[in-house]
Parts: sequence; C-alpha cells; structure tokens
Amino acid sequence: MKAWKAQVEIRPWPEGGYIAEVPALQGCWVVTPTAEEAIRDVYEVIEMSIASRVKRGEPLPPDLEEVREGDHGTVRVDIAVAVL
Repeated sequence: MKAWKAQVEIRPWPEGGYIAEVPALQGCWVVTPTAEEAIRDVYEVIEMSIASRVKRGEPLPPDLEEVREGDHGTVRVDIAVAVL
C-alpha cells in the first residue's frame, strides 16, 4: 500500500464554517462548520479521489508526494496563525 502527502488549504467560508481544499486534486474540497471537521472530512475526500484515479489508471498530479516507507502514519500540517 502506498501513502501520499497533499497540501490542504483551510479558510473561513463566506456563508459560515470552513472550506478545506486540495489544490493538487481538482474538485477535492469540503465545507464544514468547524476547522477541525474540515481537516477530518477532507482526509476522506483525498483518499477517495486518489483511490478513484488509481483504479481508473489515471496519473496522479505531480504536486502529490509519495510518503517514504518510514513515514507511514505521520501527518504533517502547515498551519498559518494570525496574531492580533
């Protein structure tokens, strides 16, 4: 089994809640009431998107990075924090 890293952008949604998008995977996004739910839910969307592409024999975008053998189970998140 292979694992992949993808950049996720999370920001406030104009109508309320948060949107989490994966720029490397077109159409891969979720809108949720909280940022925590966005992180949880976008994980599932990423998983389904990659599995679907692999099943259809489509190439994965070059912006996805394959996780090295020793990195399985590791999650890396870049978080931007605004301080007033």
